[in-house]
Amino acid sequence: MKNKLLLTSALVSGLVAFGAAQADETKITGDYKLSYKMMGGKDNATAGVQGFGRETQINVSKSGELSNGIAYSTGFSFEADGNQSYAASDEGVYIALSMGDTTLTIGQDKAPNMDTDAVPRVGEVTSTGAAEGASKYSRDANTLYGSFGVALTQKVAGGALTLNYVPQVGDTGAQANDAAGNIEGKSGYEVLYKGSLGVEGLTVYAGMNDKDNDTGAGGGVERSSSKNSAYGAAYNFGQFAVGFGITKEEGALNSAEQKTSEVGATFAVADNISVGIGHAKTEDKGSGNDPDEEKVNYIQAGYNLGGITFQASYYDIENGGWTAGNDVETLLLRAGAKF
Repeated sequence: MKNKLLLTSALVSGLVAFGAAQADETKITGDYKLSYKMMGGKDNATAGVQGFGRETQINVSKSGELSNGIAYSTGFSFEADGNQSYAASDEGVYIALSMGDTTLTIGQDKAPNMDTDAVPRVGEVTSTGAAEGASKYSRDANTLYGSFGVALTQKVAGGALTLNYVPQVGDTGAQANDAAGNIEGKSGYEVLYKGSLGVEGLTVYAGMNDKDNDTGAGGGVERSSSKNSAYGAAYNFGQFAVGFGITKEEGALNSAEQKTSEVGATFAVADNISVGIGHAKTEDKGSGNDPDEEKVNYIQAGYNLGGITFQASYYDIENGGWTAGNDVETLLLRAGAKF
């Protein structure tokens, strides 16, 4: 359940002066997550690590119709992880203009992008819940979502097809409003389809991108050019859901090719209780690492009390970071709410 604070344009200073329609609406939403994490591994980064964590986010958005009849939405988000100060970071700021089934989005993060998948889960994705141990796992195929750019989205075939273009990969908008910065990354683009293909209960996605990152001075490599792809599907049978996802990253720094394959399934035990299992394998192809596979098995459970949800996730990691014997066990307990 999500409670929203709604403000009409009549209550917001200056909106009428700019000719905004009276039906325009401003929404303020947010969420928080509290967690407790325990890890057991064989190296200093994961041996006997435990502690509390937190994440909070505030979203402000506004939507309506322009004086020329074009629908619009705009907004921004602030996030703070742990004891960070609130910052826009890569949580997004955007302006979106829609005409029929076509939407043009200018900004960061908020357009559909390859930071997505179809694998059903009850708890956190491996890159969040077990990041310290499963350091090679990747589900977003080096997406461009954190860089400022322009996206064109067209509704097609029971879903949406999006083309993202970024003038400078790595430009997160860190400059002041009227300042400029020399971001060394070149341009990049991304194409993504995600939808149901008109079949109830089905989710499919497929995407690819081409990007050229600035890796900074040193190491003998100034740029990391990579071509990445991702695809997957899931089907919801009602109480039961199953799905898979595959990402491939070619030409990324320190790896000729990396591939992550993941499968997962969930089961709704009751209206407010669900459980899930999954397996992910990340392979290194071509750079000579031994071992060349990182494996993650996980089980999860979730309990929804309406206003507050609880999650428990257990991850069993083998050869974390493609390091022989770096086996890590992680337990993540999490509680959260949206408002």
